[in-house]
Amino acid sequence: MVPAHLVVMAARNEPPLTHTPMWTLDELCEKFHVSHETVHTWRKRGTAPKAYVIGRHLMFEESDVRTWLDARTTASEEERRPGTGSGW
Repeated sequence: MVPAHLVVMAARNEPPLTHTPMWTLDELCEKFHVSHETVHTWRKRGTAPKAYVIGRHLMFEESDVRTWLDARTTASEEERRPGTGSGW
């Protein structure tokens, strides 16, 4: 007989976790040449890439960081168009 907790696990039709690399806070800071404080400020403002707290560690999925970068690039390009910004 199969234990009840294994039956429930086998009955789920959830997709497996993707194999997207995860970055630590140190790795993110190193790649973008910013401090931990900068990333924490971004998180407080709601402008940081999506993060996961795993144990006591802050982790960033590479695909989320790339999506975040794409969104920032698009916003920067729109700000540079004539008549769309403050002129600065």
